[in-house]
Amino acid sequence: MRRAPIRIRSFILATVLVLLLAPTLAGGAAWLIERDHQQAGIRSRLDTAVAYLEAHHAERKGSIQGFASLLDRLDLLAQVVVAGPNTKGLLYVSPALNLLAQKKQAAAGPTNSGQTGKPGTGTPVGTGAASWTDDQRLLPVGTRKSGATLAVDLYYRPASRTTRALVALITGVLVLLAGLAVMVWLAGRWMVAPLTRLSAQVDKVAGGDLTIGVPRSRVGEIANIAQALEGMTAALGESAQQRAEADEARQFLVTSIAHDLRTPLFALRGHLQAIGSRLGNPAVHLQRAEARADALERLIGNLFTYTRDDYTQPALQLEAVPVAELLQEVTADLEHAARLRDNSFVLEGDQTVAVTVDQDRIKRALTNILDNALRYSPAGTPVHLSWAADDEASVEITVHDHGPGIDPDLLPHIFEPGIRGASASDNPDEGAGLGLAIAKRLLEHQHATITARNQPTGGAVINITLKRTRPGDLSLSPPQARNHRALVEQSGRKRWQPLANAATEETARTRRSATARNPRQPPEP
Repeated sequence: MRRAPIRIRSFILATVLVLLLAPTLAGGAAWLIERDHQQAGIRSRLDTAVAYLEAHHAERKGSIQGFASLLDRLDLLAQVVVAGPNTKGLLYVSPALNLLAQKKQAAAGPTNSGQTGKPGTGTPVGTGAASWTDDQRLLPVGTRKSGATLAVDLYYRPASRTTRALVALITGVLVLLAGLAVMVWLAGRWMVAPLTRLSAQVDKVAGGDLTIGVPRSRVGEIANIAQALEGMTAALGESAQQRAEADEARQFLVTSIAHDLRTPLFALRGHLQAIGSRLGNPAVHLQRAEARADALERLIGNLFTYTRDDYTQPALQLEAVPVAELLQEVTADLEHAARLRDNSFVLEGDQTVAVTVDQDRIKRALTNILDNALRYSPAGTPVHLSWAADDEASVEITVHDHGPGIDPDLLPHIFEPGIRGASASDNPDEGAGLGLAIAKRLLEHQHATITARNQPTGGAVINITLKRTRPGDLSLSPPQARNHRALVEQSGRKRWQPLANAATEETARTRRSATARNPRQPPEP
């Protein structure tokens, strides 16, 4: 189970609290322990002195001398009085204590000659700079008949507060130093070391090495930085891989286009040389040369379109247009090419369905798709175009040809540049494999989708999904985008043009014809 990360703010706050509380608590505990130790030592010394008297009270002279020596070792003062039923006498008094009593009696005035003074019981007395505290014990001695008792007053120095404070201070300082050492170690392990390793990994990334190992840390902020660095490195790796793949695809594309351009150029030069040398039928060579020139134009146009949309990506000009009108305009432009191949277009769909598209891009995409369908369709077969509304938000256009279909191995890559199959005519000038790649890019720029599949009964099927226009939005289309168009026929080809452009071109053709009939007459401006 992964432990929860620690925030730097929480770590600093916990460090401050620990460094404040731990030495204080440790010093207080040391003060209490030292006090108990001192009190235990005092009780032990007092008990030792009393135990000596209990054991040696029968030995008068020897016990008194030993008791005095013991008191010196135990740093105690004592006054021992023996009291019986009829007698009372002083058995022993420490010299320092006796001297203190005499001084007090002298200061207090004359007293009875038989009275011996002693300090009050339980009160500290002073002897020089030292202070003493009294502890009184009563020890029964003798027999039941005599009933003698020893009254022992033991004086000891009280526990030293200075010692306790010093022990508490030293303990607190030691705990503070230990806490600082632990916090420094944790900071080094959780923050400094990971940051150092992160810095080294960043230097590796800056040097171009993306194979890094991101360090782990318990600190949340550092862990986030490490995750961000890991994500950035992964993104850079993916970007580098994509760039390498794009470069490889671009190199392949350039090589393929160079090969595809060389073939029609070589054939075109051969036909021109044959015409120049008057070999064969010049009309046949001229027709074939025009075909090769058309192939060159198509290759160069596709390459220009692919490159322009790859780097410039012009802004979209979205407008609403009926699908039927859009497909009619595109098929009209390709009608001449379809007649040359003995093919035709069959359109079927709801005439009222409209889509919101960039007309220029959608027409170029559809032109590439239909041109591809024509080139892979056998002679005499139609290309079917149908459309229907999937739902309230999208419209699907389907293009179905009757060709050999798409090679299953090429189907996942059919929209990649440079991918092409064998056409129905086996013509080496059929293209560089850019048509569907350009169509996919043009459609994706306006958030449309395109897919390809093989029809079980034969032929390829291309499905295009576009954004549907609500019926009330058709009025948003520019007038020239919908109704103000004319079908113009030029050089045997039909294409849709705005009325203004069609009139301009018709005027220009009239002027060119008049100039050709009368070369001396200058053309009208």
